[in-house]
Amino acid sequence: MNKTLLVVLLALILCVQYSYSFMFEVRAADEKCIVEEFRQDTLVNGKFEVSDRLSKNIAFQYEVVMASMQMKFYVRGPTGDLILVNHDASTGVIAFNAQEAGDYSFCFLDNYRPGAQAMPLSRTVSLEIKTGVEANDYSDVITKGQLKPSEIELKKIEDVVDSIKVEILYMKNREETMRNTNESTNSRVANLSIFCFFVLIGSAAFQINYLKRYFKQRKLI
Repeated sequence: MNKTLLVVLLALILCVQYSYSFMFEVRAADEKCIVEEFRQDTLVNGKFEVSDRLSKNIAFQYEVVMASMQMKFYVRGPTGDLILVNHDASTGVIAFNAQEAGDYSFCFLDNYRPGAQAMPLSRTVSLEIKTGVEANDYSDVITKGQLKPSEIELKKIEDVVDSIKVEILYMKNREETMRNTNESTNSRVANLSIFCFFVLIGSAAFQINYLKRYFKQRKLI
């Protein structure tokens, strides 16, 4: 029983906090997006960096290449609204609160600057995303010396417990919503089946009656 409870608690902790790191290449005039699902009121922060090292050997001077490219970074919400945007990004931080539940897109678009010569190249991007307790910043508390190291750890545990409570409530509400949707769908399917049954019965009765009259008019019966 204790082992089961421990596994459940660990699973919940993983659900309410995580830190993801990504590294990928973005080709010139190409766009790549990382999509993550967040629940409402989730604190999200992180950072990104566009490498100044070119991933392919090309016959152009490095300074010319870097002066020709312009990396755009932006974040879009579930409804397509623009949350963050940086039109000439090299490094930066990410910080926002998810106003609604759904998929959030973290996108990088490497374009040529106006008048620049097109070159076949790609650049490496590193992206780190944190949510939940991982997204909380305790540096101010540590710097100001308001809490001892042991008290800071206790504060983190308290925040984890609070996050678990919120996550359990969210999962419960989501389960209830899905159950209601499932019950509503089953009810509609049952009503549709009954309707189709009566339509088939009515259609069969109409065809039988029509055939009887037809054969009587032809004096076949």
